[in-house]
Amino acid sequence: MDLDTDTESPMLHPAPTSTRKLKQYCAAISVSLGALCAGTCLAWSSPALAQLSVTANSTESFHLTDSQGAAVGGMIAIGALISAIPAGFLADKFGRKNVIFALSLTFLLNWILIIFAQNVTTLIIGRIFAGIGTGAICVVGPIYIGEIAEKSTRGVLGALINMFLCSGILLTCVFGSFTTWRVLSMILGTVPVIFGGSFLFMPETPVYLVKAKNLEKAEKTLIEFRRSNHDINTELKEIQREVEASQQNAASIRDVFTSKANRRAFMSVVAVLAFQQLCGVNAVVFYTVPIFQAAGSSLRPDLVGIIIGLVQVLSAYVSLLVIEKANRKFYLMLSSVGMLLFLTALGMYFHLKSLNVDISHLSFLPIGSAVMFMVSFSFGYGPIPWLLMGELFAPEIKGVGNGFAIATNWSCAFLVTYFFPIIKSGLGAHVAFYICAGINALATVYVGFVVPETRGKTLLDIQQILNK
Repeated sequence: MDLDTDTESPMLHPAPTSTRKLKQYCAAISVSLGALCAGTCLAWSSPALAQLSVTANSTESFHLTDSQGAAVGGMIAIGALISAIPAGFLADKFGRKNVIFALSLTFLLNWILIIFAQNVTTLIIGRIFAGIGTGAICVVGPIYIGEIAEKSTRGVLGALINMFLCSGILLTCVFGSFTTWRVLSMILGTVPVIFGGSFLFMPETPVYLVKAKNLEKAEKTLIEFRRSNHDINTELKEIQREVEASQQNAASIRDVFTSKANRRAFMSVVAVLAFQQLCGVNAVVFYTVPIFQAAGSSLRPDLVGIIIGLVQVLSAYVSLLVIEKANRKFYLMLSSVGMLLFLTALGMYFHLKSLNVDISHLSFLPIGSAVMFMVSFSFGYGPIPWLLMGELFAPEIKGVGNGFAIATNWSCAFLVTYFFPIIKSGLGAHVAFYICAGINALATVYVGFVVPETRGKTLLDIQQILNK
């Protein structure tokens, strides 16, 4: 099978560059603070709902029933679905910078509502705002980074989103292990302040400025990002050609499916974002405590969460160091094969346990498989989908395309969240792990045949490849 018809080999040496990259890194880190906000919102419900439960022995002014807790936890997905598609349109109309800065206010409003909440309704409203910010930053963040980064740094900068998302989850697990939910919310409320304050000083992307016909400012922005020793004129003309070519087509939903390049980009990005959720990462996270207990561990659940979060952050950091050492498809396929193997190991362990087979000599297997699964995820399906969002879509469909991709991502997250407990209780956890292993096998084949390679290529080069 042709694993990579669009590039020379799975392993490529990065092209040397003389440009200064500090401004690019500063802008990418500032945007990724939005992903940090998203990570804190995603993880908040775990420590908070445990304290707010009607069974919790606490002095809170109000408590939540199981159904109310499920509503508070699930509202973030509803908010994300609400914002995912409109976020792209808004970024095209008002600019990437304006929309991203507005998201810092959305995250801040979430924490203000939660900190002063006296009933479940206020918590739900706050969580909807958290979801709106989370869904939108996952759309606009990759667009911004993809449009400010030069091709030699686009992989590393794009992977920052995943690392900051994991860091937000870890941060929440750490502080949530020894603070009350209100104090935790106050601490996490400082993150969007830092996010918004830092992003005020970041420029708009040159691609958007060219689309807005502000060539003078686009040139100044390129000089700011690349410095004067870079061939600004050549890159600016390349951006103009890309934008002019894209503007010849109508930016409609229909156009996503009628153009060959857009259709292939859509099929690639949406599928990879779906596989990111269906690969089983949430299944492993949901079952982490039983996995550790099966190995004879007596650690508290919050410590187990911290351990898994730490593994994710460390793996995400290492992936930053190596992500430009090989092609995107290589990491995606390596990731899915690794997850397939370790999910199969987990499934076999719990399958044998359900059959009352003596597996005491395999007590190392569940924890080892869970940890290596998270490592495999963090090297491929953690960061790469966010990179492809910023690389594959043409400018005229980037907003709607990324919106649909994120909506698909959150829909799949909901499906896993909803069906995993049902499958686990009805058929056994091993069946759920086997299903996810099968999905990873499908993902490996799909990426090999359908997804194009983007590493080391300009955005214009990528569009030409998609049209072949």
